[in-house]
Amino acid sequence: MANGSESSADRSRLTLQNLARTLGCSTEDFFGETTPDRLADAEELLRLWLALENSSERRRVLDFARSVKSADEPERDD
Repeated sequence: MANGSESSADRSRLTLQNLARTLGCSTEDFFGETTPDRLADAEELLRLWLALENSSERRRVLDFARSVKSADEPERDD
């Protein structure tokens, strides 16, 4: 697979393409248009996630991500 000649962006793109294929979706489903910077960020996030061995650490990361996401969403008047 990797022979060392690919750029970081190329490796990121391939990683996300493989992940999307495994999940049965497209890379656009992750975050819309795929740019090299966004691909590299997503690859780093996945690498960091996989390095977390403790389930409570993963839960903290998910809680943080959820709080960031909810803070970014506009309030709705139902």
